[in-house]
Amino acid sequence: MFPILFKIGPIEVHSYTVCFLAAYVVTGILAYREARRRHRLTESTLMVGSAGLLGGVLGSKLIMIVFLGPAEFWRLLPTIPFQGAALVGGLIGGYAAVTITERILHVDRCTGDLLAPFMPLGQAIGRLGNFLSGDAYGLPTILPWGVHQAGASRQPVQIYELVLDLALFAFLLRKRHGSFRDGELFQIYIIGYSIIRFPLEFLRYQPTPLYFLGLTLVQWLCIASVIYFGYQYYRQHKNVSALLVATSLRSKEKADESR
Repeated sequence: MFPILFKIGPIEVHSYTVCFLAAYVVTGILAYREARRRHRLTESTLMVGSAGLLGGVLGSKLIMIVFLGPAEFWRLLPTIPFQGAALVGGLIGGYAAVTITERILHVDRCTGDLLAPFMPLGQAIGRLGNFLSGDAYGLPTILPWGVHQAGASRQPVQIYELVLDLALFAFLLRKRHGSFRDGELFQIYIIGYSIIRFPLEFLRYQPTPLYFLGLTLVQWLCIASVIYFGYQYYRQHKNVSALLVATSLRSKEKADESR
């Protein structure tokens, strides 16, 4: 593992920090270019995006109080700004910040569609940082591809997720060039990532006790996300299908009248 990439005098540059920053920069640049490509590069879009970025950073850090516990969180607080973070908290914080800002600015189109195709790429970069720093590691294993982390041969769960995140990135990248309804890309992203993350939680080392029915807090959030955004996706497509049927019937009636 390479927790420290290099040193500049007494300053240590951590691989996790570099990957964490790279993930935000790459995702932000690609989302900016996407907004320009789709002619949505407005002041309101930039403000919503900035709020989402800030909410994501704060959320990823503050949720560590849940995973570490209050006492451990305060003990490690000086190092958390540079190392500790949780992707789930970043998603929650970013989503909340974007939703609130969109309502304040009366933005009626989903800003998440501009960001969603590139989020899995940013997550893959973040997981590379986890792998290099030996963080968010898996359970002990005897499998030949196990990696030595935290004093044992363990499941390389960071690499598992990295590969799956890249697959989701490729799917959304292709989907964005086709036709899709407002909010659909973001819905697919959340559902897709939840499906990826849920089974991987069984392979990750869990420093905190399991929650209800033997599932982690992250797994319950994945279930809730699939139900909520899956229902939104279903309802949106159902409404569109009903509209198409109604339009078809009206067209048929007009054709009959003209005869």
